[in-house]
Amino acid sequence: MRNITVGCRRDTYADNLKWIYVMPEQLRCILIDPPVLPVNVSAGQGIEDAHRQDSSYPPVGLAYLAAVLKQKGVPVNIIDAKSLALSHDEVINMVMAEEPEVVGVTVFTTQLRSALNLCREIKELFPSTIVVVGGPHIHFEHESLIRKPFIDFCVRGEGEYALSELIDALANGRSLNKIRGLTFRSGETVVVNSDRPPISGLDVLPFPARELLPENTYKAIIGNGEKKRFAAVTATRGCQFRCRFCSVPRLWPTQRRRSAANVLDELERIYAVNEITNIRFTDENLSLNKQWLTTLCQGMIDRGLSDKMAWSCDSRVDTISEDILSKMRKANCRVVFYGIEFGDQSILDFSGKGTTLGQIHRAVEMTRNADILPHGNFMIGYPTENHKTIERTIELARILDLDEATFSIVTPFPGTDLFDYCKNQGLLKTDNWEEFNMFNPRDGTIRLDAVPGEELMNLYKRARYAFNFKYIKEEFEQELANF
Repeated sequence: MRNITVGCRRDTYADNLKWIYVMPEQLRCILIDPPVLPVNVSAGQGIEDAHRQDSSYPPVGLAYLAAVLKQKGVPVNIIDAKSLALSHDEVINMVMAEEPEVVGVTVFTTQLRSALNLCREIKELFPSTIVVVGGPHIHFEHESLIRKPFIDFCVRGEGEYALSELIDALANGRSLNKIRGLTFRSGETVVVNSDRPPISGLDVLPFPARELLPENTYKAIIGNGEKKRFAAVTATRGCQFRCRFCSVPRLWPTQRRRSAANVLDELERIYAVNEITNIRFTDENLSLNKQWLTTLCQGMIDRGLSDKMAWSCDSRVDTISEDILSKMRKANCRVVFYGIEFGDQSILDFSGKGTTLGQIHRAVEMTRNADILPHGNFMIGYPTENHKTIERTIELARILDLDEATFSIVTPFPGTDLFDYCKNQGLLKTDNWEEFNMFNPRDGTIRLDAVPGEELMNLYKRARYAFNFKYIKEEFEQELANF
């Protein structure tokens, strides 16, 4: 590792670093999506025990960060350790080979331990390397995490320009105090700069640096058929709805949209350069603005993309219609993922979802009629739930004509109204962030008076079994009828 650090004055950023001035293009940066670690493992166990979990989804956020840094002339690389199933040792070896001056690590609550372990190891091995963290967990927990000696900077909110400005300031010895969205230490003092407003015109962002990602790793089924390579595309940011279990309304309380033309240009580039024919839109609700989505779909048709690419997206049951579904299908939409969440109206209301059971049934029916596969996402274990409300969710998933259903345990992530409610009501079972995992919980993180943890987990297992068994039973009955 080269013993080169950067030129920020010690009175603006401290902690035992010796600074020399370098040009921004000499500051090399690596962005890391940390390895997957098994959940509910004590800190004393080896961190390499089960890192080979199957996970393959492109870190589009890091690709956007990298694209902006490249635009500014900063040499940058991405290590998608999660998708490549890399161990911490393998990541460290890659960092050692690259010899970067700056390392950025994305942090999600569910993999906080992995991210912190990685940051600690990098700082111990390479003390002069600047360690920057960002991501959803950081936005809400930055003041506690910046106190860890192995973390130098926290970037809150959208990080594309904050990180770029940080590297420029470090390289040129400028003050850090005016970089919005930045949290850092100055001696023993934690400095929290003003929030960075959301990027208003998303078209100013360059397309994600997909060339830095292991593109052949990302495979999924978009509609019926075999797994194929796919690209994740973000056309919008933010959500105006106020679901209490979601942190997006606090991060980005309104939806901002790229122009349809800008999105179409990216799709054409993905097809021509990356030779990918399957697209997964990552937006919280692609159908919020029907006029914009209609323009996007018509553009896919006019440019011939609908003949080349299949795609899927997320939507809400109350923002979909027969007309827009018909247009989406003509543009070759194959799957729509709906956040159905609960099968009990009182829980839907209490959670702030703002939808009705009637809207759920109607949306699934309309989607089927449009020849698009409806997928449903469900949760169980919301505060005040009991056996009856959970059974209603399981039954709704069973009777809806869904192509697929996903179940999770309600988890109060930081930055959500749900977390604040549970904390104020004394409903949190633990303050160990490692337990906050909606797909691999120990016995849930919310205390339910009517449903003990063990019973909740049994209901969780039965929910998944009931949906899958429905299709096994239907296939068996069909085979029996044909016999």
